[in-house]
Amino acid sequence: MELSFKFQEKTYPIVITRKKRKRIAVKIDPSGWIRVSCPEHCSHRTAVKFLEKNRAWLEKALIIHEGMERKLGISACLKYRRTYLFGKPHLLREKPDLKPPYEIREGVIYYRGNPADALEALRRDNHAYIEEEFERARHAFSEVIKQKPFLTIRKMKSRWGSCNHRTGRITINRALVHLSPRLLRFVMVHEFVHLIHPNHGRDFKELLGRLYPTHREAERELKNYVFLLKID
Repeated sequence: MELSFKFQEKTYPIVITRKKRKRIAVKIDPSGWIRVSCPEHCSHRTAVKFLEKNRAWLEKALIIHEGMERKLGISACLKYRRTYLFGKPHLLREKPDLKPPYEIREGVIYYRGNPADALEALRRDNHAYIEEEFERARHAFSEVIKQKPFLTIRKMKSRWGSCNHRTGRITINRALVHLSPRLLRFVMVHEFVHLIHPNHGRDFKELLGRLYPTHREAERELKNYVFLLKID
């Protein structure tokens, strides 16, 4: 049975999944789908009643979602009509006679063939953007860390970065090529602080706050761009 939620002359599909969990949870994904995670024994009727009971919260969440959609062009990015490079928006336009995989001119990224392949080439060609920030952080932390940090850049489905405290490996999501130097710097500093404090305890938070005073703002902003992690 197909379910949907109507609000402000727009219809949002509802997807219900059942998992080993105790409570019902609701989130709106980047595409605007309402995803409801329920306990295994939960019926469709119970899930729908939960949404009706929490309608005010859901409407507020949808207003926020639509605001971010207008601000960031989320659906256009998911449909390969738009992307970001170093934090700046660029249109995507197909150009079949183009010789290289892509070409950037005046805020437009022209591509030939599959746009996903063009974006993959774009990320690969700009690994230096991430590598340079890694070197800045490595130099800044050189006197306070014991490990010899090294960098890995790869696709990650749900995280912007990670750190192996034991080996010194810093792994950075290739999607950070799309974001501003300020947000890249925050992720890098965050992971380097983990070389000193491997968990998110008080000492970690205090040091991160000293080194990056606007870290809470950066964390909130990163959440707005999580849709970029869904794009191949």
